[in-house]
Amino acid sequence: MSKKVKIGFPKYINTLPLLYHLEPEKCGVEIVTAPPRILNQMLRQGELHASLSSSVVYAKEFERYWLLPDISISTVGKVRSVILFHKEELKALSGKNIVITPETESSFLLLKVLLEEFIGVKPQYICLNKTWKDLSTEEKEEIAGYLAIGDEALLLVGGDLSEYFVTDLAKLWLDFTGLPFVFALLMARKEACREFREEFRNFCRALYFARAKAFENMERILEHASYPLSSEIIRHYLSCLEYDFSFLKQKAFLKFCQFLIKKREISTFPELTFFSI
Repeated sequence: MSKKVKIGFPKYINTLPLLYHLEPEKCGVEIVTAPPRILNQMLRQGELHASLSSSVVYAKEFERYWLLPDISISTVGKVRSVILFHKEELKALSGKNIVITPETESSFLLLKVLLEEFIGVKPQYICLNKTWKDLSTEEKEEIAGYLAIGDEALLLVGGDLSEYFVTDLAKLWLDFTGLPFVFALLMARKEACREFREEFRNFCRALYFARAKAFENMERILEHASYPLSSEIIRHYLSCLEYDFSFLKQKAFLKFCQFLIKKREISTFPELTFFSI
């Protein structure tokens, strides 16, 4: 029996347009779903051959990967699923405690860039292995903000944190830079691409077809979606997202990398290298 290529996708609503019509078994591919932090770790350790992972993974280790062309999770303006909930205005957050969801990597660095480079404040970032529902009442009282991403952010808006200020990080990035923000890129380990070249080519073609078919009839997909959110909320959310990695998205990603260099989060400016289909 031939070895299957393992490709990771975030276990979030935002991958629905990519995965709903995808038939990975026809390409010899196995899809693995998990939170972004876990996918990033599995990709780095070689437990996945490829993954739709946090864009900063590529920024930090671009020499190890090829990008599978024209796939991202990105947005121009509001994303609705990367939210800083805060008790005071942004300008008052210097020295205050902000809890970072354990699931994020790109979003955390985006928050640091926005607060420190554009707002001019430097909070205390507390990275806990807890989501909002796991924090004690005392912990919630002691913090000034909480960074939530993915489905958790969608659930918290208008929920437990309705009394907080709500800052959409992608919208704030657009306000300051005039650019989209790229949260995730589909990257593959170079050695895997060499070993499974044909499987990756077939997978890319199947993924492009699945993406196109999903946007041809999104209403049908929403009818079969099973999430603790209304179809209207999911529809509105997915309408905020874009899934290409064309010129403007590439420019936006590299702009973000310039800030990562400035903040010494990465040491080398990344080159965009693509797997040849």
